Amino acid sequence: MTDDRAAHPGSAPSPKGTPMSIPDPYSEHRENYEAETAVDLRKQRLRRQSDPGPEPAVDEDTGDEHDAGTDAFDDSDDNEVFADPYQVGQDALAANEEPAIDIPAEYGGRDFDSETAELDNRPALWGLRGRVNAALGLTRPPLPESAEARFRQSVRRVQQPLPGCMVVSVIGLKGDAGKTSTTTALANTFGTHRGRGVVAWDACENSGTLGHRAHRTTDPELGPWDILENARALASADAVSGTLGHYLRLQPTHDEVLASDSSTSRQSGIGWDECAALMAVLRRHRDLIIVDTGNNATASNWQWAVQHSDILVIPLPLRRDMAILTMNMLDGIIARGYEHLVRSALILTVVLPGDKDSVDTALRLEGWLEKEFEAIGGVGRIMRVPYEPKFASGERIRYQELGQATIEAYTNVAAEIADRLADRAYERTAEYADAYAPQEFTRPSQAERRPPRRPYSIPPHSIPQPAPQSYDADADYDRHPPREQWRPRAVPPRDQPPREDPFR
Repeated sequence: MTDDRAAHPGSAPSPKGTPMSIPDPYSEHRENYEAETAVDLRKQRLRRQSDPGPEPAVDEDTGDEHDAGTDAFDDSDDNEVFADPYQVGQDALAANEEPAIDIPAEYGGRDFDSETAELDNRPALWGLRGRVNAALGLTRPPLPESAEARFRQSVRRVQQPLPGCMVVSVIGLKGDAGKTSTTTALANTFGTHRGRGVVAWDACENSGTLGHRAHRTTDPELGPWDILENARALASADAVSGTLGHYLRLQPTHDEVLASDSSTSRQSGIGWDECAALMAVLRRHRDLIIVDTGNNATASNWQWAVQHSDILVIPLPLRRDMAILTMNMLDGIIARGYEHLVRSALILTVVLPGDKDSVDTALRLEGWLEKEFEAIGGVGRIMRVPYEPKFASGERIRYQELGQATIEAYTNVAAEIADRLADRAYERTAEYADAYAPQEFTRPSQAERRPPRRPYSIPPHSIPQPAPQSYDADADYDRHPPREQWRPRAVPPRDQPPREDPFR
């Protein structure tokens, strides 16, 4: 039997072995197939409509119509492809190649040059010129070299844009050096001129005083452990910014306060991991964080605050003991490898009130400090602020009740901080996202209460015993059993109402 598969090499056999006469089209080798040229759609763009050309001209010899200037037209530029790594589109890139438009001579935007934009021509409110304006209804602006003009310029510097989230740490190793009052004054100043987004954070292990010095508090007074218990939800992508305000204390100056934990019976305080989780939440919803640190340079929370700061602010009352501790602190920061923070630090000196001899001693100490700062490589700047009695009183700080000199001085300090933060922001790439999402923390349990003490009792051998008596067996009297020895009983503590804060 002749096998038809030899005649049809592309045919497939039947299930029973009978050859098929119909060739398989998928097994044929097509050598003459020509595929179309692949087109990259990403490189295609709409051709911009050109201006209408001149009327078609008629050839006198042949009588045919043709466009004028066709021979000189070059179509090579229409197919030009621009590099588009950010996928903005070829049309948008082609628009960059459009010729510049000549600005007409009457363009009004020339009036907004940088030289004229820096001048604040509002009527003067301070000094003699301000009183004359108020009395006569004039609108004369302040003099360029006046204190009011400098103050307005400082306000403009405070209001400059600061991309990302910035961290300013107020540090020191001596109690009563003014860290808490400086933190409050700076937060109030930034909040007054920048609005919402400023947080003053008390990063002490526990029992910090920032919540007690702030102008306004809340009921209940929530703290860092309340945020840490909900840290993952607050730092998630679908978290609402207003939810964080439930855990903060909004002040009349539009800044917010995150007070420290006030409990003194917890087994642990705020450490390195807790600070990292709190900052992950704060930086996602706020713009400027001013940190009030503790007094222990070896504590993990103090070291975390210093290492993650953009600028350091060091309040320094001109006293010998505080000056020595400040120099030791700066030496320790340099030894840990953070010289750049010392080079950009702001030292806020204040002359304490006293007699003439104490003031002269403070001024000599300030000169000695300048030489010591130069010996370690220098600091950012030394600025003197006035002594404010309300800071030393221990009461709540109300920004509107501070002295005019104090408000002006801390506005100048805030302007200097804003300038340095702006330089810092543009030196690095602004971070718009943070991959770190903190886990939820568990509030540490209270310390175990010690077992109650046994009631005090007199040892039996110390009780005077009566003299032994002889009893007659035949005597007729009742023998009473000995009485049980009296022992004092423990008095349970009475339930007392919680103590109220008279300054709240």
